[in-house]
Amino acid sequence: MTFDPHADNYSPPSPADASRLLGEIAPVSRRSQRLARDVTFARPLLAWGLAWMAGALLYQFVPGPGGAIGGMAACAAAAATTWLVRPREVRHDNERRFTLVWWVLFASSPLLLVVAAPQNGRLAAVFLGCLWALGMLLYGIGVRDLPVAALGLGILAVAAATRLAAPRAAMLAVGLAGGLVMAALGAWRMRWRR
Repeated sequence: MTFDPHADNYSPPSPADASRLLGEIAPVSRRSQRLARDVTFARPLLAWGLAWMAGALLYQFVPGPGGAIGGMAACAAAAATTWLVRPREVRHDNERRFTLVWWVLFASSPLLLVVAAPQNGRLAAVFLGCLWALGMLLYGIGVRDLPVAALGLGILAVAAATRLAAPRAAMLAVGLAGGLVMAALGAWRMRWRR
């Protein structure tokens, strides 16, 4: 249905036609938002998933400070990837706010570690993983990204279950399970890049 407002026989659309046209726009808007989100976060999710898995394996099996340093290096590489690969053409008004929220969460994490005072480094890593999983859950709810929200909730559930059932394996379980699902979600979202 096309209208030419300059034609002599122009008449505005009826309320029913206008309602139908607006109804056809909403699904296109939702699909374009999902596409922009998938393109924007595919590679960072993949990078963070790989960093979580590498960090958990290094921290669990490399003795001394080498494991912690290796895990932090993997996370630093994921943070750099997040910053460097994000498409500049995809910008929304709320993107800056959510980026600020993530940076505040990361920057305040050491302060929360001081307050929580975990007994050892492994518990500190599980605590940080849970904190960031909570961030994923809240972010997913905030932007209606249900897979990321489910990922955050799943990581929290795995952390709680393994902390109760096998406390010494909690960090490895959180890092591998969360990292695997995060990397898989990132890889699945990269399908738009092909």
